[in-house]
Amino acid sequence: HKPPLCPHCHGKTIKYDFQRTSTIPILDVQGMPTLLKLKKRRFQCKDCHRVAVAKTSLVKKNCQISEPVWKKITHAHTQKLTNSDIANQLHISVSTV
Repeated sequence: HKPPLCPHCHGKTIKYDFQRTSTIPILDVQGMPTLLKLKKRRFQCKDCHRVAVAKTSLVKKNCQISEPVWKKITHAHTQKLTNSDIANQLHISVSTV
C-alpha cells in the first residue's frame, strides 16, 4: 500500500498513528444483517504536517453509512415507506433514516 500525496500541499506522506476502525452497515447478505469493520489508515505529510485519512468509494468522508445503504434509503422513500419500516429493513436507526 503506497501512501498517497498530501491533499493540501501534494507533498510526500507517511503512515501516521494507528488504523481507526469503523463499523459500517452494508446491504444484507442472504437476508442476514451485515457489518463491515473498516480500518481507516491515517497519513501525515512530511512538509506541512497535516494528517489525512485514506479514502474509499464505499463510504463518504466523515460518514458511517455505506453508499449502497444510502441509495437503498433513497429508493425506499420513493416507495412511500415509513422511516421505521426502512430502518427495520436495513438494520439501522430511525434517526439515520
